[in-house]
Amino acid sequence: MIYKTLVTSILGVAMLGACETGQGLDAQTDMLLGEASPVAPASQSLAASCAGNDLLQQQMMDAVNAARATQGKTILEIDPLLVEIAQSHACDIAAMGQASVAGSNGSSVVDRARAVGYPTCGVTQLVAIGGSADGVVAGWGRSKPHSVELLSQMSEQVGAGVVQGADGRLWWSVVLGENCT
Repeated sequence: MIYKTLVTSILGVAMLGACETGQGLDAQTDMLLGEASPVAPASQSLAASCAGNDLLQQQMMDAVNAARATQGKTILEIDPLLVEIAQSHACDIAAMGQASVAGSNGSSVVDRARAVGYPTCGVTQLVAIGGSADGVVAGWGRSKPHSVELLSQMSEQVGAGVVQGADGRLWWSVVLGENCT
């Protein structure tokens, strides 16, 4: 648990860095190698074969906004591109059997945002396995690094994805973003 929290904290700091520079996590490597972009996210191809649940997705976005409202934070708008990113990643993590913000091919939420044309500054992601939307958000609220991301005033938009995996559990993905174009 401590390792997961540490990784999430490091990722959150990296995402803030991506916002400040307007570039993704691989920006320095890309510049050094002269490459334009990282590997395309594997999760994007999974979206067509893995359907979400509109009701559960809405419950998650409502739970996120309810948690933000209780803390005096702005209510987030639902963005279809963020829903697409979140749903495809929920499919990917369920297929991998591992709750990770990294895609099955190592892609990041920044890579997934680029793949669908969403601005990458301020984009961040939370994932979870099992439970209800309210329960998952409550758990994130009790974790300092997750709570910081969940309640960030940089975020303006939200998307959620969920899929019931082969194991019967729900696999959740929430993407928060700032449409900074």
